[in-house]
Amino acid sequence: MSFYTEEKERSHHFILALRMGLPIFLLSAVSLFTLFSQLHTTLSSLIILSLILLAMAIYFLFFLINQSSYEHITDSVTHTFTPEYFFKLYARWSKTQTCTFVMITIDNLALINERYGMKNGDLILKEAVVQINDFFALKEIKKLPICKYKGGSFILLLLGEKENYSSILELFCAKYQENSINEIEVTFSAVVLDNKFFKQQEEVITRLYELQYAQKDKKIEDDYDDDVIPSELEYSVLRALECRRYSVATQIICCELASIVEVTFKLIDERGQYLHQSRFIPFLNRMGKIREYEEHLLEIVVKMASQGVVCHIIALSAVTLRNSLFFQYALELLQHYPEAKNKIVLLLDEKEYCPQIKRFREQLAQYRAVGYKIGLDRLGGNHTTLMYFKEFQVDFVRFDPLYSRHIKEEKYQNIIQGLNITAHLCGATTWIGMIEDGESDKIAKLLKINYRQGNYHGKITPINENIKEVLK
Repeated sequence: MSFYTEEKERSHHFILALRMGLPIFLLSAVSLFTLFSQLHTTLSSLIILSLILLAMAIYFLFFLINQSSYEHITDSVTHTFTPEYFFKLYARWSKTQTCTFVMITIDNLALINERYGMKNGDLILKEAVVQINDFFALKEIKKLPICKYKGGSFILLLLGEKENYSSILELFCAKYQENSINEIEVTFSAVVLDNKFFKQQEEVITRLYELQYAQKDKKIEDDYDDDVIPSELEYSVLRALECRRYSVATQIICCELASIVEVTFKLIDERGQYLHQSRFIPFLNRMGKIREYEEHLLEIVVKMASQGVVCHIIALSAVTLRNSLFFQYALELLQHYPEAKNKIVLLLDEKEYCPQIKRFREQLAQYRAVGYKIGLDRLGGNHTTLMYFKEFQVDFVRFDPLYSRHIKEEKYQNIIQGLNITAHLCGATTWIGMIEDGESDKIAKLLKINYRQGNYHGKITPINENIKEVLK
């Protein structure tokens, strides 16, 4: 079966050959006409002209072969469009109508290449393209532009708004959620985006990967509305950061001995609307502003902690904590506000294991030495947390929300109990969030978890909402 991308590649090479061969044909025709239109045509002149035409034909033939190597429009392995041609096609389509992008990714391609070899990995990529084409062909989408972007990611270009394809994408994910190719397990994930607010190639690619990361982290979908023009969002973020417009909220974490609070933040734009972390954190990372942002947050928390006896918890990125400039700033804050010492917990959660683990261990020890406490998030759900747990001296550790949602189930209780005992033996205080009712709270107590957090004990409470009134 021939796919749209392969048909397009053949027509492209035909047009390329025609473009190169037509000048030779015209030159030959004109030359012959000129020769035979003369009154005196000799055999020698005919032979000389034929040799000249033959030399030119050979030259153009080699030129054609060389030029074709620079004008590939498809990937050599999967025969899908190259990103350059794909986005040229998008530029033409988008002039007259709305376009939708679908990114389908083979999530475990790296594992497949490692376990089964690159050759089998290429076979999986080829078969994945076949499955994608076959599925959309059944949905009456015959001419499907597909681009292999990076790794195991394929981007599809469709006409119309994304709402027209959401149900189709759900069916695709449902059909191939337990997929096997040549007895190799293949895991697909998919996200969809239209170009109503994202026009440029870089904006589209960035947003698709943001959606993919959000999907893997199972973020709240409402935080990912695509109704903001990227340039406006970026301006709002930078202005909010410059003016330090933050919404600060706290939530009580209950314990029989003493209460602590977790502090969370959102940016506020000039209209008084929230800018969710799901949107501005990736932008701040790209702009190299994340350290500046988290320095502001830490300063706010240090000031809050210095004014009372309650311990405050703030989540920061591990990359920022490893930054020597950030450590210097954190040290200076405690020197200015010594009352905050030992009342701030720096909570970190990292997906990838830090390769410079010895250096990271020393850095966290320095934080603890100057008066900060260290916490690890998502114990039992993030394997990196468990690996860090055996490397670092940790003061607090919070269970993954998965265990909160299933705390009433016996198997989860057994796992929690084992992790809780391990954490206590390592000298850490345990903490579980998302406790929503009395039964869950009672179970957490019986499991001897030190701290419990959730709406049952107290909802998230903004403490500076007056800033929004001033902006309106």
